[in-house]
Order: sequence, then C-alpha cells, then structure tokens
Amino acid sequence: MIPADRLAEHEVAIFLFHGVVEKSDYEVRNYTRKHLTHDLFRRVVEQLLAAGEPISLSQIVEHCRSGEPFPPRAFAVTFDDGFENNYSIAAPILSDYGVPASFFVTSGFIEHNSMSWIDRIEYFMEQTPRGALCLPWAEKAQRFDDRETKIALLEQVRFHAKRDPTIDLEALVSDIFSQGGLNEIECNDDPLDRKMSWDQIGELARHDLFAVGGHGHTHRIMSFLDDDDLETEISICLRLLEQKAGISTQHYSYPEGLAYCYTDRVIDVLRDRGIVCCSTAQEGTNRLNESLFELRRIAVV
Repeated sequence: MIPADRLAEHEVAIFLFHGVVEKSDYEVRNYTRKHLTHDLFRRVVEQLLAAGEPISLSQIVEHCRSGEPFPPRAFAVTFDDGFENNYSIAAPILSDYGVPASFFVTSGFIEHNSMSWIDRIEYFMEQTPRGALCLPWAEKAQRFDDRETKIALLEQVRFHAKRDPTIDLEALVSDIFSQGGLNEIECNDDPLDRKMSWDQIGELARHDLFAVGGHGHTHRIMSFLDDDDLETEISICLRLLEQKAGISTQHYSYPEGLAYCYTDRVIDVLRDRGIVCCSTAQEGTNRLNESLFELRRIAVV
C-alpha cells in the first residue's frame, strides 16, 4: 500500500503507525509489519510530502470547528502505544522533514516498560520451534512447527481474543507460556518491545511539531469495561501523563480502535475528562462534518 495514494482533495487522511526500527529480521515477530523499517518510513514521509500537505490533529480540530476546508490532500501522522523507537527513530525523521505528529501512549506500558499481551505471545512463538496449544475456543490442540503454521495460529489468537470480552488475556498469556514450558515474559528491551520513558515523552510533547495523547492505561478494550473500570482506565492514563510528563492532553485514541471497541458511553466519559478529539482504527479518510470522536485512520503496514 502506498499511503500517498489515499490522499483526497477535500478530506484529511490520518495515518496510523506503531513503530519504526532499524531492521526486522525475525521469523514471525512483526509479521504484521507493525514496525516499519526506518528506510521505508522515510520513503513514506517523502512520498506524502510530495503529494500532500501535513497538518496536526489540533489543526484538524480547528478546521472541523470552524468549517474552514482542509488544505488540499491534507494528511496527519499518528503513532499508538508508546514504543521507544517513536522517540529515537521516527521523531528525528519527522523533525528532519518538518512533519507534525501525535503520539498516543499507553501509560501502563510506559510505567513498567511492559509488553502487550499479543506481543508476548508473538515472542513465545518466536522462541518456540514447534508444539501444540490448547486454546479456549478450539476443540482440539492447535499445532505449529514452521512460520506458516505459527502465523496462522497467531491470526487465530488475534481474532478470538480481541473480540471475546470473557477471555482473560493475562491468563491466556500465562497458560500459553506454561503449555510451551517457557518462562513467561512481561517486558523486553528488543526494539519491538522497548517503550519510551516519561522523560522522552515529555521531550516529545515540548517539541513544536509533536503532541502526546492518551491510549489507555492497560490497553484494554474500553467498550468491554464496566463503568468503574472505564473511569479508572482513563483517569490513571491522563493523571500519569500530567504527573510524569507535564502533559495535559485533549487527544486520545481508542485501544484496538475498531467499531466495537468504543461506544457513546466511552465517548461521554472521555468528553467529561476534557478530551475533544479521538482517533479510531476504523479505515478511511475524514470530512469536515464528521465526529471528532470517531476520526478514521489508515494503518500503514
């Protein structure tokens, strides 16, 4: 996919990235291309600049409120989760080209340099040559012994675990590591896993081109949470951003971000906490008259 091909004359394209790494030479880890190589990311930025006009999320908010048309072929750059490579690799490239960006961080990941549940399962698959897993949605054990069968199993895990609110993701991770006889991992300094520090996040937020927003505290799907847990998830994230990095943000992105991952109830709580703009992972571009709490993005992989 060439991102520049998605630019539109009277709409804004918001691009969703996660990470940028020097190289990606794993067997199965990063098979989704969540982390682009730095050479590819630089080419994407150059192509976008050659074809369109970069704007910030704050500028998008201003245009939507005033009704003033977006610049022709406008685009915005966003990153989710808070990977350290956002600071050390992506931000310098964006700064070189004068491209603004918003970085949505999961505060619990930052606090503990922790990995998401699916990254931990990918790590398990990378480290385990072959085996079989008994999974809660399958009647029989699922075997894996090469890259193809590992990726098929990871896709199956993603499909079921992200859609079923009854699945305890931490228990699922622990059970998979136990079945494989591998010591469970919660954090890692591999470039695919290392998260930014609060000092790095604060430095990004003070940069003229960059902004930082919330992305949950534990990265749980917000629509699955009861009222108390939802309030806690949002409150802790925003409080840590302010206390640890001096950031009072009006921007948020929904973890996972698909249509079932947020509701009017979620939006109401975010609005009550001063949030004015939320990015989804719903695919597409945005017109002036669409909801600032349902901004669509285009994943770049």
